[in-house]
Amino acid sequence: MQDSLLTLLQLQQIDQRLQELEQLKAEIPRQIEALTQEYTTIEQTLTDKEHRLADLHKDRRQHERDLEDAQEKARKYQGQLLSVKTNKEYDALQVEIQTQKVNVTEHEDAILRLMTEIEDLSRDIEQTRLMVTTQRQRITAEQDSLQHQLTAVDEDVQVVLDERRRTLVRINKRVVSAYERVRKGKSAVAVVPIKKGACGGCFNIIPLQRIAEIRRMDRLMTCESCGRILVPEPQE
Repeated sequence: MQDSLLTLLQLQQIDQRLQELEQLKAEIPRQIEALTQEYTTIEQTLTDKEHRLADLHKDRRQHERDLEDAQEKARKYQGQLLSVKTNKEYDALQVEIQTQKVNVTEHEDAILRLMTEIEDLSRDIEQTRLMVTTQRQRITAEQDSLQHQLTAVDEDVQVVLDERRRTLVRINKRVVSAYERVRKGKSAVAVVPIKKGACGGCFNIIPLQRIAEIRRMDRLMTCESCGRILVPEPQE
């Protein structure tokens, strides 16, 4: 029984290592996915800016067409002034001419504003493209590194599982059964040493007679409070 209990501590260390590896196996894919999302967000930012630039060019071309139309109408109305026969016709043409002049000014202002915005956005897009390239290289390198880590973790898991199988055959089956039962409900910590006369798991005080029985290690002893398997302090 003593050998089984001492080996049980080794088994618990192996299981804790396995738990760490399994957590790492779950965490690494999440990190890879987070990097993928990061790059997708950066790419989307660039795409949005490029779409915005295309819209600005489209708006500019429309204003240029509208400007030409307003200028053409102003020239047409100006030419018609020479052939009007009544003051009413003359005044109406003057109103139309003035309206087109206002339209010309509005379109010219809009074109100038759009040209400035296009120039600023074009510079911003170039900087964003450089950033995307840099971030793509960084993220790809980090993803490759994480993928290598994941492969290494898979290999480590197999090594530790082999060690666990070899350890299990050295422990009494009844002890293993009790260990597995306690382990499920105690966050994988099923075996704890006595610490200063108390359970190393829940710190409940243990009677001296029971401590003496635990130190003999001739049978399986559990904490009356938390149910964990008790073993002597390491130095004992």
